[in-house]
Order: sequence, then structure tokens, then C-alpha cells
Amino acid sequence: MSDSGDEFSDGIVLDDQMLAALDEEESRFQRATHPNAGDPERPAKRRKLDTGHPPNPGVFSHFTPDDIEDLPDITVHRDGTYGIELHGPITPVANSALGGNARSPTTYVSRPTVTPSNNSLGYTAHAGGNFITHAPLARPSEPRRLSATTHPPRAPSTRVEVQPIPQSQSDSRPHNVDPSHTDFFDAQLADMRRLTNELREEKKKLQDELKDMLDSKLAKEGEVSNLRRNIEKTAQDHATQIAKLRAAKDESEARQIQMQKEMREEAERLKTQFTFRQHEIETSTRKSPRALPLKKVPVAASAIPIPLPSQMQRWTQNEAAAGPSRVVQGSPTRPRFGKIARNERARKPMAENRSLPSGFQTSASPTRSRATDAVKGKGKALDIGKRGSPNVNFDSGPPPALLPVGGTQTTQTAQDDVYGDMAQDDMFMADSNMDTKIHPQDDVEMVDGTQDPQPPTPVDEEIEEVVPHRWIMDLHRIVLLHIEPTCRMTTLQALLGVSLPTGPKSDAYTSACSRILDVLARVPSEDSLDWGNAAQTICRALIEMAVVLTASNHTASLAALLSQLTHLMYTLPTPHRYLLVANGTDAEEDGVPRILAVLCSIIQDHVSKLDDHETEKSDLGVLAKESLALLEALCLITPSDLENRLAFVPGSRSVLSTLVGPSRPMWFLFYSTRILYWLSTRPNLFRSLLSFSDTEGQPQDYTKLPHVEWMCSLLVDSSRADDEADGIKQHILKFFGLLSMAHPSAHVIIVESQSVIPSITSYLYDLTTLVWQGDEALESNPPVASRVIQRMNQTTFLLHHLILRADTDVRLRERLENARGEYNGAIHLFIVAMSRLSFADVPEWVKGKDKQELEKIADLARELLELMVEGPELDAIWATYQEPDEELEDDEEAEARRLDANEI
Repeated sequence: MSDSGDEFSDGIVLDDQMLAALDEEESRFQRATHPNAGDPERPAKRRKLDTGHPPNPGVFSHFTPDDIEDLPDITVHRDGTYGIELHGPITPVANSALGGNARSPTTYVSRPTVTPSNNSLGYTAHAGGNFITHAPLARPSEPRRLSATTHPPRAPSTRVEVQPIPQSQSDSRPHNVDPSHTDFFDAQLADMRRLTNELREEKKKLQDELKDMLDSKLAKEGEVSNLRRNIEKTAQDHATQIAKLRAAKDESEARQIQMQKEMREEAERLKTQFTFRQHEIETSTRKSPRALPLKKVPVAASAIPIPLPSQMQRWTQNEAAAGPSRVVQGSPTRPRFGKIARNERARKPMAENRSLPSGFQTSASPTRSRATDAVKGKGKALDIGKRGSPNVNFDSGPPPALLPVGGTQTTQTAQDDVYGDMAQDDMFMADSNMDTKIHPQDDVEMVDGTQDPQPPTPVDEEIEEVVPHRWIMDLHRIVLLHIEPTCRMTTLQALLGVSLPTGPKSDAYTSACSRILDVLARVPSEDSLDWGNAAQTICRALIEMAVVLTASNHTASLAALLSQLTHLMYTLPTPHRYLLVANGTDAEEDGVPRILAVLCSIIQDHVSKLDDHETEKSDLGVLAKESLALLEALCLITPSDLENRLAFVPGSRSVLSTLVGPSRPMWFLFYSTRILYWLSTRPNLFRSLLSFSDTEGQPQDYTKLPHVEWMCSLLVDSSRADDEADGIKQHILKFFGLLSMAHPSAHVIIVESQSVIPSITSYLYDLTTLVWQGDEALESNPPVASRVIQRMNQTTFLLHHLILRADTDVRLRERLENARGEYNGAIHLFIVAMSRLSFADVPEWVKGKDKQELEKIADLARELLELMVEGPELDAIWATYQEPDEELEDDEEAEARRLDANEI
């Protein structure tokens, strides 16, 4: 076949017919080789699985079997070979585009090798004219083959060879299928199956959850429906019950109105019946009222009138019948025209001849005194007649005292008044008997000498005994029923419920409780129990309990106990006998009353912890308030002979500094400054109030007393202007004023203090600023304005008293110029305040009494101002507060006065 090419000449020209014939032959050959190639059946679509991986694209993303234009062009070369040329590049899809999970199978067919050609695709030309390509398929379900076959004219001696296109390095060469690839594909298939099973299980699980959720939703909707149905039913029942209740209420109200109407009618009927019955009783015979059996007390009766001679009767016929209680000294009066003289009146019959109704008796027979009409009752004031008590001397001695040793003098005086009234009534009754006519047979002649009067006949008169007030019952009631306002149980119950550790304190506390219970148990059974001894026993026991509670930090129970002691002090008479007497003192404190030692210990240990944010309702606040209340009661009730015992309180360590410390709340400072004010009313306590209690054995500078300095700071504090702050400042001014009057030494200490006069000056300046600088709130509130003017008046008087009534030179200018710290500029404040009070006109909105108050203190302020300024400076100050016209006229008058003085 070497000479097979000789049959074809080089001058063969392929025209259109030749090409058409070649195409037809090629098509026939393709149909014979691939019967179904012309009409390929597309495989059935597989259902898309939700595996999360995108579908693998085909090898030739731009090729489709239906695209005719993409078919390759077949050309015949000059050397008799065929060539295939594609219209565009074919880009194979890398294995990575498949996700590494699947590889397209590649089919290789063994053919005889031909010489390579310059074709860009890996086609192989065989002698039989078949062209086979080797490329990976993109879709396993739709395999695509691309083959090119040519059928050149055969010759027995010639062979046509088609030079193939050279293959690229990435093209695969024909080889057999590797078994490892099959295992890899099996592993991937197993993974896919496992993943599919997991997805199925997850899908099933999600379906089950969805079903459960739907079931729960339906169940909840059912429950809501049932609940709504129950609520509607309940609402209907409730409305029905409300309707029934309203009907019952209306019925009861109607019944109540009817009952009230019937009761009013019945009351009117009873009132009418009572009126008629009372009228019948008044018109009937008057019977003597029955009285309770009363104790008979022998009382001296008045003397029986002695029959007078007829001569003496004529002497006194124009005079009134004189008895021991009706002796009138004065000139006789002439009877008026038409007035019947006493001796011309018809004489009354004798008592023996009168038919008096029962219950009316003469003075010679036992009778009931008018004193029986006195008001009865325990603890109530006796309503004694207002007639003057006659001067009558009783033969018998004074009535015995009815009260025990601890009774009050008021009750004894009331008893004396009762007995005096009884005697007075008896004398009036005796006088009424002297008006009776004396028969002639009883007349006697006057004889020389004095006739001995008949001795008075004692009469047993029935009087009502005044029952004294039983203080033991008040003591019993207070101890049993007292309740502290912030406590929910009685004080006695709270004290008995205190729990203490076993030891001496617990034994002492239990013993004190036993003594109190013993006294309370004896009160109802023993009427003769001395309330003084009982009060002393109870007070001692309470004080012992207070000592134990103070050491054990039982704040609430201790506050309730102090409140009970305060109540006892204000209720019982002479409570100082049980609290401040010698047998109630503490041996460890050199005779100091134990109650004062307990109070000082409470102030030092508990009240000192009180800060600015503590309220009155807290446990510590209640304890502080009750401690000050008890101390105030002691200051008010203690008599003057025992006031020296109170000196222990201000003389105790850190007590004064705790009471007026700067870290205390305002409500506490109000009570503490009031305590100091009450202590300053005791003149003997000035040394304790103006001394150092914390610096024993150290040099003391009385010009810098700590508690005085803090009180002065409170006086100039203008951050608060409420009632509590005003009360604190008022208490401080009273404290300084009373101490300055207690003793000359106290006056000197207060005046020499570095803060007292500057602080008072600053406070007075603030008051004058409120009045003269037009405070609208002050002008619209007359009560507050009156209070401010009153405070200004009192402050001016105090400053005048401290400066001008001192025994030593105050050196006012030096003291104000050298004022320290917060009192800088005190001299300027002093001049401005005194100038306003001396020369400024009273504001127009100040009227009436307030205006008079301001005018009164003008002279005092001018005296104080003249101590600081004088001469032209004083005239300039005066001119500052004058109107312009008045100032010019006053200047002319002053000039005229100076000229007159020069002429003289």
C-alpha cells in the first residue's frame, strides 16, 4: 500500500457537490454507527436532594447538543488528510469544581496510533477513519461523546492518514480503570448514604417537633378558651352576688331607717310620759330623799340663841338679826319708802308649832349638811359653794388627815374647804332660827352682872366623807397598759420577753421583773397598799432593768422602758422622791442618782452613734428621743433643793459635745438644745454648763468652749429656714441669755467667748435683711413676718444686755474686727444691722403691733451703734437712710445749729 497515494492526483478540487457528498456519507456513517445519536433520549430527571452542595456543571458549560453552530468544521488538507477545527475554546471543568466528591468516568478506546497533528483537542485519527476524543464528562447522568469519523475513498494500495491534533499535558491518556478509584467511589457513596440517613432522621425529628408544637399550641388554645369561659362564668356569678348584696344592703338600709324612725317615735313617747310623770311627782307630797348610810362625824354646833329681854329687842328692832356669821359693821341704813321693817313683819311660829314636812329640821336636831351636795368621784375637783368661809372656831380639833404620806396638798385643802362649807351651812341654819318670835314667858329681866352662857350642845351631823384619789390605781394602769408609740405590744410584755445570756445581769433583770409583778399582783387584793412604797419599788426595778438593757444593747426595749418612766414622772405626784432621793443613788458614782448615770451612759454609748441621716422612726432615733424626753422631764420636775444633782449630766464626759455635735440630725438638735435651755434655767448649774468635761487636768480656755462654738455655728446656719431650725436658734438665744443672768462669772465667760457676739450679730443681720430687703414670701405671710420681727426684737435686747450690762469692758470693736473664720466681716454686719434698726424707716407692709415692736428697739440699736461709730461717720449713716428732701432740709437745720453755736 505504499503506492496507494498514486491513485489521487494533487490537482483534485473539492467543489460544493463533493463536499455535500462527503457530508452525506459522514452523516450516514454516523447514523449507522450510532443509531440513536440523531435523537438522543434524555434520561429521567433525578429528584434534587438537599445535600447542601451545588450541582456539578458540565465539562463544556457552553455546549449543548442542539447547538448546530458549535459543531466542528472538517477540512481536507493538501496532503489528503482531514482536519477538525472548533469555533471556540473548550474549557474542561477541574475536579475541584465537583467538590471533590465525584469524578466523571472517562472511556478510553484502544485504537492504532497515528501521527499527531496540530489540533488543539486531543483527537486521535485511526486508519479506519474514526476519531475518538478523550475528555471527562460533566454530568454522569447525561454522558456526552464527541466523535469524528471520516470515510475517504479507499484504494487497495493507498492509506490515508489523518494527522491528529497534539494533546495537552492535562489530557489523560488511554488506560484501564484503577480499582482504587472504585473503592474511593464506594466510600463516597457510603458517606452520601450515611449523610442521607442523618438528614432523613433530622427531617423526621423536625417533623415530630413540629407536630408536638402544633399539639401544644392547640392544647394551649383550648386551655385559654376554657380559662376565658371560666372567667366569664365567674364574672357572671360575681355580678349576681353583687346584685344580691346590693339588694340586701338596700333592704337593710330601709329597715334601719324604719327602726330609727320607730326609735325616735318611742323616744318622743317616753319623753312625754316622763314629763307628765315628773309633773305628777312635783305636784305630789314631797318626800325626803333616801341617802346612803354615811359616816357620822361629831361637829361642833352653833350656840343656841339666848332669849333676849324686851328692852334689848327694842334696841335692835331696826337691825337685822345678827348671828356669828352675819355681823355687819357700818352705819345703820334708813328703810326705803314702803319697806316694812323686820319687827313689823308677822313673826314666824316656833319650830315646835310648825308642821314642817319630813326632811326639814331645825338646827337643834340632827340634819344633813349641804355639803352632801358636793360632787362625788375620785380624782375630780370638788365643786364647793362660792360663799365666803366664815371665821368660826370649832370646839373639836381639825379632822384627821385622810391621805397617806405621799398625798398631795391639793386634796387636803379641798377637804378643809368641804369642812368649812359644812360649818358655814350649819351657821346659816342657826341664823334662820333666830328669826323666830320669842314668847313673853321666855322673856327675862335685865340684872346686874354677867350671866354665864349655856354651853353649846354637840350635834352629831351626817356628812359625806371625801374619798382620796387612789394613785396606786394610776400606777397599776400605767405599768400594765403603757405602750410605746413605735412598739406593737405593751411595754411590760416587751420587757418580760427580753432574752439575756445566763449570768449576773440576767439574774438581776429577772429579780427586777419579779418585784414589779409582785407589786402589781398585790394592788387589787390590798386596798391599804401604800402607793408611795409601791411606786418606789417599781421605779427602782425599772432603773435596774435599764442598766442591764443599756449594757446588753437592747435598743427597742430600752426605749420603751424610758418612755414608761417619762409617763410615770408626768402622772404621779412628787416623782423626784423615787428617782433622785439618796436611796436611789449609785454607789459607784459617789451618790449620783442612778437614773442620771443611766441616761449619761445611754448618751455616751448609743446616742453618740447617731448621724445626720438617722430618722426619728429608727431604733436608735427612738432611743435618743426617749432619752431626751426623760431628761427633760427630770429638768422640769426636780425641785430647787435637788437641782444640784442635775449638774452630773452636763459635767459628764462628752455629754454636751454629743448633744450639740455637728453631725447630729436637725430633729435631734431641736430636742437637745431645748434640754440645754431647761438646764440653763437652774442658776446653780452655770458652772457645769460653761466648763470643759473632757479636759481634766489640762489648761482650759473658756473663750473656746466646744459646745458653745457648735451652738454658735448652729445660730448662723442659714441653709435651713424651717420651724425646727428656728426653734433651735431660739433655744440657743435663751440659753445664752439665761446663763448671762445666772451669775456675773457666767456673763463674763459668754461675753469673752470668741464666737458668741459675732454669731448673734450675724444672726441679727440675717433677720434685718429679711425685713428691709423686701422678701415677698415674708410680706405675704403675716404670721411668719411677726415671728421674724419678734426674733429680731429679742436678739437686739440680748445683744444690748450682753454688751452694756457687763461688769468689764467688752472691747466690742476689737472683738468684731478679730472675729475668726466664718465670722469675718462681723463689724460690717453689726454696723449695717444697727443702722437699719436705728435710722431706717419701717417697711410699709409692716403694720400694727409689729411696727410698734420695731420702733421700740430703735433706741437700743442706736446705743449699740454709737459704741462703734461716732461723729461724721454716724451722721453719714443717718443721712443714708433719709429721703433726699428731708436730707437737704436737715442739712440746713444742722448748719443753722452750728452757726448758732458759734455765735454763742
